[in-house]
Amino acid sequence: MMRKRKLKMVLLTAICAAGILAGCGSAVKDGTDALEAGEYEQAVTLFQEAASSDDRDKAAQGYRGLGMAYYETEDFEAALSAFQSALDKGTEQTPQLYNLMGVCAMQTENYADALSYIQSGLALADAQDGDDGPDASLVQEMKYNEIICCERQGDWDTAKEKVAEYLTDYPDDETAQKEADFLETR
Repeated sequence: MMRKRKLKMVLLTAICAAGILAGCGSAVKDGTDALEAGEYEQAVTLFQEAASSDDRDKAAQGYRGLGMAYYETEDFEAALSAFQSALDKGTEQTPQLYNLMGVCAMQTENYADALSYIQSGLALADAQDGDDGPDASLVQEMKYNEIICCERQGDWDTAKEKVAEYLTDYPDDETAQKEADFLETR
């Protein structure tokens, strides 16, 4: 599964680049720097400043940064709310963002919404190709999380179908094999 650090760096780079390209000022850049340094309270304060901007792009970047800061402190409800606000303000829809939203929803045990976010991320990943596509480990993580969401909702048939597809693509994943074994008992 995708390492948290790698995902964090991808999103931080996206936040910073989008902020610079949009001319979003120092709140987004300073918030990104604070986030990278692990200074989450400071990052929240700076991203809140950006999120309150009348500039839609700056606000979107602020909300996306807030989502990352809350995610890092494991405040998954606040992270999910911030990520949704970022989307509402027009931030770029990416598989990475939808995966984070799915993970947040899973952490709050809202598996129906988590499944929806993950499937949206997978659809975006399928639409992207070549160098523009997401990291293969991200796609693998989303496919695995899709299985878990189906399972947690008691949709055993879909979970069995998804784990069979998953194991075709990733036959060496021992965790998924154990999941398949478990699902056979359902």
